[in-house]
Amino acid sequence: MIELKPKFCYTAAGILIHENKVLLVKHKKLKIWLNPGGHIEAGELPHEAAQREFLEETGVFVKAYSPGKTLSDIDSEYLPSPILSNLHWVCHENFASRQKDPKNYVLHPKWPKGCEQHLGFLYLVKPVADTNFVEDKVETDGIGWFNRSEIADLETRENIRKEIEFAFHLVQ
Repeated sequence: MIELKPKFCYTAAGILIHENKVLLVKHKKLKIWLNPGGHIEAGELPHEAAQREFLEETGVFVKAYSPGKTLSDIDSEYLPSPILSNLHWVCHENFASRQKDPKNYVLHPKWPKGCEQHLGFLYLVKPVADTNFVEDKVETDGIGWFNRSEIADLETRENIRKEIEFAFHLVQ
């Protein structure tokens, strides 16, 4: 018998630190604060997905960039690099259902795309125009700017706090 591996979906997110604050959204399904992002669409590059998702969720036009001096600064053949990538579980229930009956499994209603894990790419982004945001009320339950000291008290996960702290460190 073949051992089933978790199905993963590719995702990308942007992290905007502007005037010593980070712009975050409160995810409607997860009920936590995180960086704007989502699934990478067919034919889309990861940094493009981060830019698109950021705009969709915040109304802020951004451009992904690599920290420090990179080849992408001088040659358009090179793309911005993510500052982090991670693989994390999003739906153990989908995986368990698929393991139980690989041909006729039922997807969890909260995760209808069938994702079991997300392979995520996190990009630093900078604003292309102003930073006035507009909340996407379909996918989020809040949006706001947070300074570095407020991150410790946010309703989020520890790994997200670490990612935000790492981004603050990179942009100093």
